[in-house]
Amino acid sequence: MFNIPSRRTVLRLLAVSGLGGLAGCGDANASGKPAHTVSVYLGDRDAVRNVTVTVEEGDGTGVFERSYSLSDDNEAHEDATFPESTDPRNVVVTVDGKQFERPWPAFDDPDTRCSEGNWEGIEVWIEGGPDESPTVRLTGNCQHVTLE
Repeated sequence: MFNIPSRRTVLRLLAVSGLGGLAGCGDANASGKPAHTVSVYLGDRDAVRNVTVTVEEGDGTGVFERSYSLSDDNEAHEDATFPESTDPRNVVVTVDGKQFERPWPAFDDPDTRCSEGNWEGIEVWIEGGPDESPTVRLTGNCQHVTLE
């Protein structure tokens, strides 16, 4: 039987294919600097969550911070970036005032290492229903994204 992909899967494929399709075209991307990506998703669209994601280097220096209001109308944010030249170590996610700290995913294993031309990024999944305490799941991803 044929499986119809979810809207998020389709959007992610379109975004990745669009970025990949532009990666070698023209001089605009040639001048860009490699970037880490941060994507944030709301797991239960019935919930409404106020979220702040902070990425820190090993010494606690913040290299990325952004706040989101996630709901059924805005259940994902996929285009946040920060320079690849930084050394991210910790991810601090605050959801409705509750703080979660996770290590930046390890990309040193051959199965998780990003292929040439792609840089490390994260996906932050905010889970739990409207009447439940939120939880955070963090996964790594690899994308070819540059900063101008």
